[in-house]
Amino acid sequence: MLKTKKYKFWFATGSQDLYGDECLKEVAKHSQIIVEALNASKKLPFKVELKPTLIDSASIRKCFNDANADPNCAGVITWMHTFSPAKMWILGLQEYRKPLLHLHTQFNREIPYDSIDMDFMNTNQSAHGTASLVIS
Repeated sequence: MLKTKKYKFWFATGSQDLYGDECLKEVAKHSQIIVEALNASKKLPFKVELKPTLIDSASIRKCFNDANADPNCAGVITWMHTFSPAKMWILGLQEYRKPLLHLHTQFNREIPYDSIDMDFMNTNQSAHGTASLVIS
């Protein structure tokens, strides 16, 4: 019988602390829900492991270098829940050497166009025209 290593995918969410602690708590909550849904779907060959929300260049670089060093990490899934400046990601991505999947999607299935406000937009920046993530 063929034995496979017990790999895992890391799930790293990008945001920033510009919007405050409440927003970051919501980001972490949404990330946890997505990771649980991905694992429950049984559609991926390996378990997905949630990593802390990445809010600056240093944490991003550390995450990717830790992934490089972890022989059980098969790759990193990234998701930008709220606006995460691209320049924060450059150094970490330049040093990263494993597969990368970027989810270009919003958390909410629907955008509440009739009631949308700046608080919603600040917490859901990816609502600016991306696709919805639906895991079934």
